[in-house]
Amino acid sequence: MKKISILFVAAIAFLSVSCDKDFETVNSDPNNPLEVPAHLLLGNIIRVNQNVIYGMQQGGDMGMCWAQHVSKVQYNDEERYIPRRGAIDGVWDNIYASVISDSKSMYVLADAEGNESLKGISLVMQANGFQILTDLFGPIPFNEVFVSGNFKPKYDSQEVVYTGIIDMLTKADALLASGTGTIPASSDLIYKGDVAKWRKLANSLKLKALMRISKKVNVASQVAALVAGGNLMAGNDDSANITYLVAQPDANPIYETIVFGAREEYKISSVLVEKLQSLNDSRLTVIADKNNAGSYVGNIPGEENTSNYGGFSALGSFYLEPTLPGVILSYSQVQFYLAEAANEGLISGGVSKALEYYNNGIKASFNFNGLSDDAADYIDQPNVIFTNQAQARINIGEQMWISLFGQGFEAWTEWRRTGYPALSPVMQAAQPAIPSRLYYNSNEISLNKDNYAAAVATLTGGDKLTTPLWWMN
Repeated sequence: MKKISILFVAAIAFLSVSCDKDFETVNSDPNNPLEVPAHLLLGNIIRVNQNVIYGMQQGGDMGMCWAQHVSKVQYNDEERYIPRRGAIDGVWDNIYASVISDSKSMYVLADAEGNESLKGISLVMQANGFQILTDLFGPIPFNEVFVSGNFKPKYDSQEVVYTGIIDMLTKADALLASGTGTIPASSDLIYKGDVAKWRKLANSLKLKALMRISKKVNVASQVAALVAGGNLMAGNDDSANITYLVAQPDANPIYETIVFGAREEYKISSVLVEKLQSLNDSRLTVIADKNNAGSYVGNIPGEENTSNYGGFSALGSFYLEPTLPGVILSYSQVQFYLAEAANEGLISGGVSKALEYYNNGIKASFNFNGLSDDAADYIDQPNVIFTNQAQARINIGEQMWISLFGQGFEAWTEWRRTGYPALSPVMQAAQPAIPSRLYYNSNEISLNKDNYAAAVATLTGGDKLTTPLWWMN
């Protein structure tokens, strides 16, 4: 019995030591690691950013409809300028929480890893997120957002926000140029780890930011420096597109709503159909489908036609594909910015150089729509070409508007900035003018009341849809 007792005690002692050895390793959950590689945050940041912009209850109802690219034959309160506050709140919440905040976290993790390239990408995504928000709402929390312990950040003016955005993109370019650190292709839903293309995106987004404020700030030297630097997008292959998959929930949100969700009330606007027809523009055959009588017929913006769904052109099959690319910024858009810059004297070349950039933008848009063979004849038409500054302003603005079909918020934003083409409020509009901004997040009114009130006080007209933004004046 004594021998058995000794063996028993020895076994217990051995088990006690064994259980303590590497206890932390044994009891760690491999599915919930304590440390996350920085690059693993990137895919979700990109996906959320584009899903917010392409969501039909956001960029569709309040972007494509307000830019009068699309018109709804039913359920068209949003088209008539009665947006749902919940849809607006979702834009604010998702961009702040899942794009900007996560990008800041990615920056911290990348810094600890010594990955300068990923730090640069994080600044690109932050800058893009902040620009989306300030272009939709106006003054927004910027310098104090996500500051530890500060749950009520103050709002910064758009001028301050834009200064910060441009600074972020300048720093991003320097970090990306360092060549330090790689990005796994599996985490990069845009460029598959190509850091050189991210650098072009940083510089091209900077050009976009500069041109958006060009009526308020002298940006000539900065725009000229970007052109001289040679690191802007140089072709459609440089466009920043997210690759969507063939099935929901990873398909393009336009497909997920209209096709998978069977929301067939979304039709092409009569304004867009008539503009494309007046220009003999073959992009109409891609952008729109024929109605049940075999013709291209757009719905008049704001009108309900609940008994005649088939009488109006739906979106073309290309734009209803689940794999339709989600565009953050295209080479086409960059070329139109350069055309405008040359036309306005921000860079050298004048009207003739502006026409060169303009033609490049049109060709790139035709190429995106699978119609590259049609572009040469199109740009030679008398109503497409221009020979003076005044006509160039109109044509560049209109072609930018056409090229941004499918990119709802961006199309509406560029229309707000340029005023081209000339649009009128929709039928039975609830507001006297086409909206120029979104209402602030409803939670800010109660949870950040004082700072919200201070921001509203800076807006000429208050927290209304028709209040102009700083860069519009």
